Amino acid sequence: MRQCCLCGGKDLVPLFKLDSLPISHYLRKKLDDPDPRFSVGFESCKGCGLLQIVDAIPADLIYSQADTYTTGFQRPRHLEDLITTAVARRDPGSAIDVGCNDGALMEALGRAGYTKVVGLEPNAIAAEIARKKGHKVYTSFLDRKSADGIVAECGRFDALYLRHVVEHVSDLGQFFAAVRTLLNPEGLLILELPDVEEGFALGSPAILWEEHVNYFTQALAEYMLGRFGFGVLDRRKYVFGGGSFAFVAQMEAVPPSAAALPDPAPMVKMLQGFVARMQRQKEELSSLVSQARSAGYQVVMYGAAPRSCLMVSVCKIADMIDFVVDDRQDIQDRLMPGTQHFVRPLDKVAGTAGDKVLCLLGVGSENEFKVRAKLEAAIKAKFAFVSLFPPRNTLESVDGARRAIAAHK
Repeated sequence: MRQCCLCGGKDLVPLFKLDSLPISHYLRKKLDDPDPRFSVGFESCKGCGLLQIVDAIPADLIYSQADTYTTGFQRPRHLEDLITTAVARRDPGSAIDVGCNDGALMEALGRAGYTKVVGLEPNAIAAEIARKKGHKVYTSFLDRKSADGIVAECGRFDALYLRHVVEHVSDLGQFFAAVRTLLNPEGLLILELPDVEEGFALGSPAILWEEHVNYFTQALAEYMLGRFGFGVLDRRKYVFGGGSFAFVAQMEAVPPSAAALPDPAPMVKMLQGFVARMQRQKEELSSLVSQARSAGYQVVMYGAAPRSCLMVSVCKIADMIDFVVDDRQDIQDRLMPGTQHFVRPLDKVAGTAGDKVLCLLGVGSENEFKVRAKLEAAIKAKFAFVSLFPPRNTLESVDGARRAIAAHK
């Protein structure tokens, strides 16, 4: 019998399904390369309220082969604050970065005074990039076996950094048992997770992802920490990249046998509203793109990251996009997953984009103003813009784009 990833409850309620989703890090090199698609169902737990994927796509399929799975280009501005919050609690000593990717956080930890920094990363390509920077990195998923091997070679760690990892994990019990294996007694866990609550409130499909098995609110994340033997010392909230929240927590000597479940009623109510609002957002965005094309607009998707792929697939607008633009050189001249469009730099698109452009802004909201200015400087056209990602309200943005299109007639 299926049970909740978090609380172990067996009363799970199917909510919705997303069909024909691509693997958003599989950017093909040729039009005839495979572009596998999946149907992904979502359910909620009546016991705790957690939204979770029904049958997760196998982790090896998602992570092991993707050669564009690097994240160092993001340069999150809040890392210094997060690390400072941790070292305010305990002097920097040894640390392990679980899900270290290409080593960007490891570099920051070294600059902050950590004396020994080790990484763990299942994607071999990203791990090798980190090694070339001089870091010691193990290539595997975190489980008890890998944790025992690391401890045998490196000893236990004073701090374990876990940024944007736990939402990918199906077996949370085994995962946190491995986390406890890696930490010294009373070691610090620095945990960061995506903030999905505003996306739920806005009905945004952009918060969903074929890789994210679990969708934590702050209350559920605190319950998870307590359930697996960690006491929260500090809390942080950040708006970068769609929003996240973080905790600095201390490992307790003995994990509690039970932690008090948060009231699931607010989460259940939020999810019920989310499904209806998401359907409206899908319909409105698809309608706008169709309207723009009928009015002679060319449609540009700026940003080919996973959330953009998700929005294109869920809203079924892949065939209505004319150009996909992204500043990342490592994904240029590759095909955006779920589409037949090669990702291009802006200068390759500027001369052919026409005099009326609808731009779908698939970038972090903190960077939208820069992208709009760049587009308007490069393309002399009448523009309408749509913000796709929380905390921006996409429905309000769609209304604004409709007004812009009407004004340009």
